[in-house]
Amino acid sequence: MDTTVVIDIWRGRSKVKSVLKPYSDQSICISAITIAEIYDGLGYTKEIKNEKIYNQIKDQIEKILSEFHVIPLNLQILQESGSLKGHLRAKGIILDLADCIIGATAKLMNTEKLITRNIRHFQDFGLTIETYEI
Repeated sequence: MDTTVVIDIWRGRSKVKSVLKPYSDQSICISAITIAEIYDGLGYTKEIKNEKIYNQIKDQIEKILSEFHVIPLNLQILQESGSLKGHLRAKGIILDLADCIIGATAKLMNTEKLITRNIRHFQDFGLTIETYEI
């Protein structure tokens, strides 16, 4: 699943919970890059809020992250994500490297589907995408 799903779970958005419910008995995976994206947000929070709020949010996020299997980055994922990013850029489609890594991870892991709220970030990866609205 995409990083936006983790954020929506943390924010308590009920629609994301209903999308994930059918998978409660399966292993739901996130890319290791999702950890970096989440901690990017936490680092920002630490700078603009106080330490107490940062620690509260960090504890909540870490509890959520512990529910998912993290797929580590490897050479094959990085090569595929770079190639996909370059291929799409040549077509005029500009995506963040993190989204390319998430898409490449899902593709190489032969995932059943990618759950995201940002369909357009992943529509060119040849993946089955499940989405929801907030």
